[in-house]
Amino acid sequence: MDEEIDVLSVNIIPEFSEFLSALKIRDAGLGAQLFKSVYDHIFVASTDLRKEYDRYYCVEYPSLGEYLECAQNVYLEDNELEKTHILKFKLDHGLMNQAYEDNILETVVDAIRKLEAKNEN
Repeated sequence: MDEEIDVLSVNIIPEFSEFLSALKIRDAGLGAQLFKSVYDHIFVASTDLRKEYDRYYCVEYPSLGEYLECAQNVYLEDNELEKTHILKFKLDHGLMNQAYEDNILETVVDAIRKLEAKNEN
């Protein structure tokens, strides 16, 4: 069985408390416990492909975009390539699994985008 992978380009990696706040989840509740694993999945256990490129592959590939396409099979728009972090993570967490109708991946991504917008101002 192939594992599902997703890529998220972000300018910031928020603190856990900021992440919960953006999702309107209280720190001490059950939601915080559930979303701690989502946070760890996306921001802690993920691979930052930009950092990996800069550290190891910039001598092999002339650009980040080419590295992502050739080595990672990841295709991003130019504005996504300009982001500070390009996080690659597995979609094997139950709350983010797109096979389930009520997965929360889109909600999480929307919350992260709001945090980015807030931090740009």
